[in-house]
Amino acid sequence: MMKTLLVVLSLCFATSAFAAPKEVPKGAELRAALFDLARSNVEHEAGQPVKFAGSLQRLGDWAFFNGTIVNAQGNQIRVGPGESADTAILWKIVEGEWQMITHAVGITDVAYASWPDQYGAPTELIFPRG
Repeated sequence: MMKTLLVVLSLCFATSAFAAPKEVPKGAELRAALFDLARSNVEHEAGQPVKFAGSLQRLGDWAFFNGTIVNAQGNQIRVGPGESADTAILWKIVEGEWQMITHAVGITDVAYASWPDQYGAPTELIFPRG
């Protein structure tokens, strides 16, 4: 029993040790689809059409954007009390389809720090090493 438990634990550790988020490249269908899922919510908060500038990482069934919102000319759209363009978005595959889990627009701190505990997102996706 103990030997089996050790094997299972070592396999879990080995798998998570080698798992690393991958950037979803600009122009990729997945990138466009994920931003389309979030666009209406973010545009509602911004009060205007937005584009997303920043890093979109995927790890397994999860994806995370950390960047800014900009207008068609590439100028930052500042919102909220802190007048910030900083934006974070979290998606997950649920029942075979991508769904936006949560988002934060106009953030001035690390509003997404609790997302691994709150939503079960992989810590290495939200806070990648390296």
